[in-house]
Amino acid sequence: MGASTLTPLRLVARLQWTSLLRERRLRLLGLLVLALCALALLDAALDARRGDTARRHDTLVEAQVWQAQGEANPHGAAHFGRYVYKPAAPLAALDPGLTDHLGSTVKLEGHVQNASRFRATDGGAALARFGGFSPAFALQVLVPLMIVFAAFGVFGGERQRQLAWQEIGAGATAWQLVLGRFIAHATALLLLLAVVGVLAALATMPAWSAAHFAALGLMLAGYGLYWLAFLGIVLAISAASSSGRGALTAGLASWIVAAVLAPMLAPALAEARHPTPTAEAFEAAVTEEVMKGPDGHSPRDVRFAAFEKATLAKYGVSHIDELPINYSGLLFEHGEKATSDIYNRHFDRLYAGYAAQARLALAGSVVSPLLALRPLSASLARTDMEAHRHFLAQAERYRYQTVQALNRDIKLHRKPQVREYASDVAAITRDIVFTPRPLALGEVLPRTLAPFAVLAAWLAGALVLMRLGARRLEGRA
Repeated sequence: MGASTLTPLRLVARLQWTSLLRERRLRLLGLLVLALCALALLDAALDARRGDTARRHDTLVEAQVWQAQGEANPHGAAHFGRYVYKPAAPLAALDPGLTDHLGSTVKLEGHVQNASRFRATDGGAALARFGGFSPAFALQVLVPLMIVFAAFGVFGGERQRQLAWQEIGAGATAWQLVLGRFIAHATALLLLLAVVGVLAALATMPAWSAAHFAALGLMLAGYGLYWLAFLGIVLAISAASSSGRGALTAGLASWIVAAVLAPMLAPALAEARHPTPTAEAFEAAVTEEVMKGPDGHSPRDVRFAAFEKATLAKYGVSHIDELPINYSGLLFEHGEKATSDIYNRHFDRLYAGYAAQARLALAGSVVSPLLALRPLSASLARTDMEAHRHFLAQAERYRYQTVQALNRDIKLHRKPQVREYASDVAAITRDIVFTPRPLALGEVLPRTLAPFAVLAAWLAGALVLMRLGARRLEGRA
């Protein structure tokens, strides 16, 4: 691109930038969105600090309760259970994702895999109670609305049209007019994004690390692609429209479809296409398989009788009292494994349904780029379903190890003639520690490739529409 082409483009961009700076309403709108983001980030950061303090306290108290059992029946202790608490994801301050809809506490007990529950109570600023308002909501919904009001009239008003004709008379092409206005507005948006990034970094200061900044940077890049795609579409509409009113109407219609209707309808359609069971139906299905067997024709008593027969044959004895180990403990151990396998199989099926719903919702991003941005943002924030499942999988491994350690103690140490057996359950499980690890950035990145590709495609499509709008504008010149 030679100097003769760059000079008019720079001039158009500079004039549009100056015009933006003079627009008092746009400055106030931008400051309002920024203030809302700042307040929501502050509230989220304070709430995260309160939540972390509560989690540490509850973890300490729970450990003390477990220790205080002293000598107890290990099987009874397995049913008494333990509680584990989900650590908050630092970038949930920017995008809470599914945090408000998923539990933060899991009870771990023998023979059962409980879902998480006991969501942290919202007790902070009023913003937190306004329908789940968050910085992500402002960036995903309010900023595109601001783009519509900022850019719909760049070619629609009488003064704007006269300025465009003067720029064309000065040697600028219609494409340079559209591209120059895109550059000016994009500069303003990227400055807003940079300020949001600084605020988000300050709100998540305790989590600072290279991986944290990389995830934050990728999130901001996703939002940048989303905003620029939306900007390109609004500018293309303005260039192709014959009046400012028509451009505003078309821009608002695009915003309603992309930011309101599609995000509401896509999950409902995905759930209708790939239905998943309710909690009650899920537990009923697991219970039925536990009692009737995977094939529905092997009752539990029959399976346990077969296990007893196989055990006696294995040890070469004719009666369970002759076994060198306690048969009850061995049966508890066997039953725990069988029940866990059944739960794991049903949970795999459940999460496969969730994944199918997510894929179908992502396919809806051909209608709205927001359907690509939301899973991208939540994945990088570790507030999506995959991050929650990662935590539950770790909790399940800890539950299984704890329960089986208690069952092993019965198997190895309880004498057949002892009716009331007790042991130091805290000592038995002392070396089994729950230290949940969040998903590493490398584990998250593969899930972001498709959303990034979709957002890039939307931006490319918006540039094509801008080019077509420039031709329409040139035809009216």
